[in-house]
Formats: sequence, C-alpha cells, structure tokens
Amino acid sequence: MFGVCKIKILDNKKAPVYTRSASSGDDALKNRVRLNDLYDLYSPLLTERQRDAYEMRYFSDLSLAEIAASLGVSRQAVHILTNRTAGRLCALEEALGLGAKILAMEERIGSLEEELEAVKRCSKP
Repeated sequence: MFGVCKIKILDNKKAPVYTRSASSGDDALKNRVRLNDLYDLYSPLLTERQRDAYEMRYFSDLSLAEIAASLGVSRQAVHILTNRTAGRLCALEEALGLGAKILAMEERIGSLEEELEAVKRCSKP
C-alpha cells in the first residue's frame, strides 16, 4: 500500500504548492522576537503561572503536552494561557508604550552616533 502511494506521489509532475510564503515565516519570527522583547520588559507584571508557561513554551521550546504535564493542566489550558499571556504583553505595550520609547531612543542614539562620526571625519586635518 505504501509503495503505491509513493509511486503516485513521485509520478506527479505538478510543482509543489506551498501554503506559506517565505515572508509569513519571517513575520512569525519577527512576532516571536517582539513578544520576547516585550516579555523582557513586562514579565514582572505577569503572574508566576503566566511567566512559567511562557518561559517553558518560548524559551525552553517545550511542547504543550510537556508543559501541561509540568503544570498539571490540559494542553488546551496551556494553549489558552500562553495565548492570553502574549495578548497581555501586547496590551501592556499598548497601554504603557515602553518598547516603542526604547526603540525610538535607540534609533536616536544611532543617528547621533552617525552625526558624531561625520563631524569627526570632517574635523580631521
């Protein structure tokens, strides 16, 4: 039976169809990095359970089943908890805006460093 399926797949001359584009993977990575940055800023404002679940899921890369066994809850409960935690991080950023302020300061520091380098180059004899 497996041989038949394998032959049919190999005989198919159509190009594979991908449902995800490369940019969607990039977006997922950017979103994860953004959430981790927000976690660094706002983790003290989360409950201990939220921090534990988030760290196990995104830092230790454990599966929902592994986290559920560790916390003594269902996989669905872990899924809901991690999604709510991510939503809470985004809500805190929207309300407080610390991440945006830090990003703006970093950009300003970068532009000031560029200006300083330009002045140094111009003032050299």
